[in-house]
Amino acid sequence: MSLATAVSKELQKTLMRTSGFGQKTMSHLKVTDVIPGRVTFKMTVEQGDGNLYGTMHGGLGASLVDLCSTVAIFTKCNRWGISTDMQISYLKAAPVGQEIEIVGQCDKAGKTLAFSSCFIYNNKGDLLIKGQHTKFMGTPYVELPTEELD
Repeated sequence: MSLATAVSKELQKTLMRTSGFGQKTMSHLKVTDVIPGRVTFKMTVEQGDGNLYGTMHGGLGASLVDLCSTVAIFTKCNRWGISTDMQISYLKAAPVGQEIEIVGQCDKAGKTLAFSSCFIYNNKGDLLIKGQHTKFMGTPYVELPTEELD
């Protein structure tokens, strides 16, 4: 099983135990690449993701920064953590119907805190949103498969 597949399955399992925002956000995302500490996703901005201007709502952008940077941390230290701080800059809009790429990366993971970044690009490679995320890491450890990666 590849690391991308293992991460996708763990996300689905974890998010199915919850309802609401995280589950809805994750249902849009496709994991396209995973290395420990870095995860890449793709999604298309749908009509229901839009604001009054026909572009991706800022709340969804914030949710993507939260979720995708958390997944990057998870791939590095197998813990989800609890958000303590997020900083988000909105640089350019993504119109409804456009495919976007989201890259989450774990910048540093310690015993009690983890620091991550998230970058959201349009299909031309323009940076739309950049975010930084800090998490308290006092949550339980989760085992990932250790088989050879595909």
